[in-house]
Amino acid sequence: MRCPVLIAVFAGITLTANSQFTILPQAGFENSNTKISYNNLPYFSPLAQLQPKFSLRADYKFKNGFGPFAGISTSRPSVSYSFTDPEKGMTEYNASMGNVQAQLQAGLQYTSKPIFFKKQTSTSKSSKPKVETATNNHSYYSSRCSHYYSGCGAKKSSTAEKTKSQDKGWSLRLQPSAGIGFIPSNVEDLVINPAGSQNNYIYNAGNNKTTFLTGMGFEFAKNEKRLFTLSVNYFQGLGNNATSFTSESAGKTTTTMLNSKLSGWGATLGIPLSFTKKTNPQQKVEQKPKYDCQRYKMECRYRCRKTI
Repeated sequence: MRCPVLIAVFAGITLTANSQFTILPQAGFENSNTKISYNNLPYFSPLAQLQPKFSLRADYKFKNGFGPFAGISTSRPSVSYSFTDPEKGMTEYNASMGNVQAQLQAGLQYTSKPIFFKKQTSTSKSSKPKVETATNNHSYYSSRCSHYYSGCGAKKSSTAEKTKSQDKGWSLRLQPSAGIGFIPSNVEDLVINPAGSQNNYIYNAGNNKTTFLTGMGFEFAKNEKRLFTLSVNYFQGLGNNATSFTSESAGKTTTTMLNSKLSGWGATLGIPLSFTKKTNPQQKVEQKPKYDCQRYKMECRYRCRKTI
């Protein structure tokens, strides 16, 4: 039931994509730590599980920085723990990593405001406004007219200042996230295969279908252009895949109990691909320039002539 729900969430986010929709392909490594408890004895790790990892994540960000995410990732957390003699299963065993599986992911992510590495300095200098004395009407209106005429070039200068202000250098955004991972697998916890006069017992440790996910992403950008994202994550298996079986040897019945727990961490590097929604030209509203040059010219001509 959980698998169709996660697929529906992923499809819903994809269909509602707009300017805030981002796809993040990632590659890196994952270090799972699957521990086994044999007959309620202390947990131990039968082998190391460092492996490559590949994932694809899609996220939708709202204006406040929060938004859902969904994705798919490779996962290999299980360990095949096999033995033939239940009485010596903790000392005489073979352990190997399980098969690579696809894990569906969904959760919530927050994106912070950019943190700039270079301190932004203001190029505009504050100056006290001049107070003009209207002792001579002609000189007063002449100075006013020159002020109005100079305003006609304000649009060009403001555009240059805007272009200069866009050169902000390198910045960093923090992206903490939390969610759930689900592996749609039908692998059994315990498999018993007859092998001559004995049985071969295979215990799939770490066979947790549901996993809690949390992590922190570091998104680097230059001049508001998103370049790459470094993510560090932690996961822990939910549920319990404890199992037990009985065996007979020399007329003696033995009960063997097996249990495991799963946790781990990983790091990936990804390149964000953003899709910007195109603006409808009919919806564009042209902004009037700050200075209406034609109106000021007519006003100045009238007043200057009147004062003469």
